[in-house]
Amino acid sequence: MRMLPTGIRSIRANAWAAVPKGLRAVVAAISIACPGLAAHPAAAQRTQLSGADLTRAAELLRLEDRREYDSVAINANAAAANATVRRRAVLAAGRIGDRRATRMVVLRLANADTSVAASAAFALGLLRDTTAVEALVSVLKPGDVARRPTVIGEAALALAKMPTQRGKQAVEDFLAHAPAGGPGVRRAVGEALLAWWRFPRPVNANVAIRWLSSTDPEIRWRAAYALSRRASPQGSAALAHVATDPEPLVRSFALRGLTAAMADSSGVGRPAALRIVLAATSDREHAVSVNAVRTLGSYDAPEAIGRLIALLNGGDAYLAITAAESLARLGAKAPAAAAPLRAVAMDAAKPIFLRTTALASLGEVDPAAAAEVADAFMRESGWRARAAAARVYATAAKGNFATSPLRPRLEAAVRDADGRIATAALESAIGAAGDSVARIRPLLRMGLESPDFYARVNAIGGLGQIADPADAPLLLDAYARAQRDSMDDAALAAVDALGALGRKDTGVARAFFARFGRSGDYLVRQHVETAFGEDVPGWGEPLPIMTGRSPDGYRRLVASTLVRPRPHARIVTNRGTIELELFAYDAPLTVENFLALARRKFFDGQEWPRVVANFVIQGGDPRGDTNGGPGYAIRDEINRHPYEAGTLGMALSGPDTGGSQWFVTHSPQPHLDGTYTVFGRVVRGMEVVGRILPGDRIIRVEEVR
Repeated sequence: MRMLPTGIRSIRANAWAAVPKGLRAVVAAISIACPGLAAHPAAAQRTQLSGADLTRAAELLRLEDRREYDSVAINANAAAANATVRRRAVLAAGRIGDRRATRMVVLRLANADTSVAASAAFALGLLRDTTAVEALVSVLKPGDVARRPTVIGEAALALAKMPTQRGKQAVEDFLAHAPAGGPGVRRAVGEALLAWWRFPRPVNANVAIRWLSSTDPEIRWRAAYALSRRASPQGSAALAHVATDPEPLVRSFALRGLTAAMADSSGVGRPAALRIVLAATSDREHAVSVNAVRTLGSYDAPEAIGRLIALLNGGDAYLAITAAESLARLGAKAPAAAAPLRAVAMDAAKPIFLRTTALASLGEVDPAAAAEVADAFMRESGWRARAAAARVYATAAKGNFATSPLRPRLEAAVRDADGRIATAALESAIGAAGDSVARIRPLLRMGLESPDFYARVNAIGGLGQIADPADAPLLLDAYARAQRDSMDDAALAAVDALGALGRKDTGVARAFFARFGRSGDYLVRQHVETAFGEDVPGWGEPLPIMTGRSPDGYRRLVASTLVRPRPHARIVTNRGTIELELFAYDAPLTVENFLALARRKFFDGQEWPRVVANFVIQGGDPRGDTNGGPGYAIRDEINRHPYEAGTLGMALSGPDTGGSQWFVTHSPQPHLDGTYTVFGRVVRGMEVVGRILPGDRIIRVEEVR
């Protein structure tokens, strides 16, 4: 998954897939599992929907899918007698994202049904309308923790999504005065801690430090997580004291705050902190040892480098690759690692993902040695090895591309018949160039000729960074060529780049609209509006989206996803089998899309393209380099399910860009909450999730009936 700043990508698209036949007929009354959220959104309640309420739920799903704000329908359903309909109405308002709904949603914060009120708070976080800040602040009452914990927790998280000084102060005041124990504390305080770190500095670390001594391990790990994400000297000093906590998650997050820089500034001292981190690299829990190895990459002491080299050659694949990545961060400070990295990279018996990581790390430690090894990699038949070589050429040539002896090899990589090699070369060259992208302009122009759509995406993006109006004709041609692609990424990149040029030369917009008519792709229309302004001649509004699904189609889909127990699916891999429970109630479009692809055997035989230790395993990419997709996009269905260990989520490259790529988390990842659609969880086979390595195979994905 090419991730957003935190991580995760899927590919955008051109058309909506056809609805599979054979959906269940509508019934007059159905019993459904719904996120009543008395304690947690994953805790199901049972409720009854009449035929009329089913029709209302289908209409709300239609509006969500079309991203169409219908104030009459939304407001009427938000006032419905059935609490399930009210919940779905306020959630639909948040997902549609039109701030005209803010006032209606604010009024639902006081709803007597706390599941409705909590959903309203969550929806306000999606709307990100700061006019709702005072209403959300009023919810954060320590005296209401036992009575309204879910509402308080969601209100705190919503305030963090539109960070204001008022919201930050309210969350900090709540954490300072909330009761230490009793009913509702875990949920209200736990969510407030996960909200606190999202606010910008300066923050009051004491309000989070207070909860490190909680008797509830769930609260302790959230406090440790928050302090590790919002690093401060005071917080790091406190984390050092809980680095041996009996709860593994507390230990793992505490270690993230014990970097060398923080050890110096916190008063813990580098030698003392290093002893803690070194000991933790042998922890029996992977979440702890992996985080320790990552933190070790901030220490240039001989014993730290020696330990990383030992792990590089150890038997634990996750620790070996993490050690290689940590050596890369040390770079020239770890000259002793050059020979071991070279040996691992050249060892054909090692897994390819470890060899390529070792080569990339060698490029940071000893660029000259890495270029020599890259030549050997380029002679191999596997695309992963050659892509790794292309990245090394790009990194090594970054300072003097025009005169670098590696320039011919980098240009050959851009011309490679395998588009994944060209993509790797261009992507790495742009990243290595930094603010000096203009130096590699000849390489970018060469990339525009690539038959591979994603190689062109990178070339177009690089030219957009340069933002020279002289490149407008090339980018207009790139947009024209992108109309023949099965994916719309190159078209989107071209629009964005032309928009950057248009800010310097208004003639760019005129040339675009003179040459091109209205796109049928709603994502392209949205990007055009952003690039050139709302007054787009002849293009009309980008919304609503024409989904191709009829009102009856939505009704059948709602009935199909709600009438039965949560569907299950099975991922059979060469490492074992993973069984999933799918959250059809919370993400019906996403679940139906996943199952439709599984029925087509779309996933069968694919590799796992991306695995990050103690983070995620990612699948669903037919290309194998995280840049592939099914040829269409679906809408996000952001919901209240958190990213815990074993959570199934959709990969994205921006809002409403999901397709076929998905991921399963190794451990809690709160920074993903409320950003990527959660549509299931692992119910059996987490030990298999922990064994998956990059390049392993998905034998098949199948629905369990």
